Amino acid sequence: MKEIPFKAVAVDMDGTFVNDEKTFDHQRFDKILTELRKHHIHFIASSGRPLSRLQKDFYGFLDRIDIVADNGSILTQDNNIILRHVFTYQTGIKLISFIQKNYPTTEITASGLERSYLSKQASAKFKSSMHFFYPNVIEVADLTDLPTSDNLTKLTLNCDANLASELEARFNQNSSERIHCTTSGFDNIDVMPNGVNKGQGIKYFLRYFNVKPEELIAFGDGMNDKEMIELAGFSYAMKNGNPKLKEIAKYEAPSNNDMGVLQVLEEYLK
Repeated sequence: MKEIPFKAVAVDMDGTFVNDEKTFDHQRFDKILTELRKHHIHFIASSGRPLSRLQKDFYGFLDRIDIVADNGSILTQDNNIILRHVFTYQTGIKLISFIQKNYPTTEITASGLERSYLSKQASAKFKSSMHFFYPNVIEVADLTDLPTSDNLTKLTLNCDANLASELEARFNQNSSERIHCTTSGFDNIDVMPNGVNKGQGIKYFLRYFNVKPEELIAFGDGMNDKEMIELAGFSYAMKNGNPKLKEIAKYEAPSNNDMGVLQVLEEYLK
């Protein structure tokens, strides 16, 4: 029997693991996860989604998987937070003020450790989307007046994704606490503390598991998966993925609507 060539699996969610209806085949995944664990292979969900959303997505599997949430800001094992990266309160508020002043049409969701926060003045479309992705979100009158007891892990911005590099450079020019901007390509930008990305989160788990990067298989579709795809010995861009990511990945998986991740894993497990 041919040995499975990887010891850890890392998957992005939107556009990768879930279909366009934001769902996946739970029974099929359960069978695959059972087989992976028989071979002592770790499964890591690595997403820009916040932890509260991923806990709903993988309800029933949480004691059998690991999670990289908020694009690397929060890591969990067995449903327990083991690592977190946050903005200082002052920088979080400064960042929100900077965006509101310089990009006034941009809508913002602020993801905290305790709750997520959304402006009451946001559009109905943005609110509807954010209430799905952030199940614990609350609407507030002023995003610059958030509870001092909470720490922000990430901002999600509804705006032109091409502004990511500009926004990062402009804010970092006048701030001692630097930020990192990335995008999944869905007309949004995720803003995290500098140095935070999915690749760094995966590296933490690999060291913990004593697994080499060349023993990792990773799946993604957007440029916020870039560091994770570059890290993996077996890297797959989805058929529906960003052409730039396809240039980086070694292989192509069937589309998310065809459950491409599950198809590829089933082939290896045969």
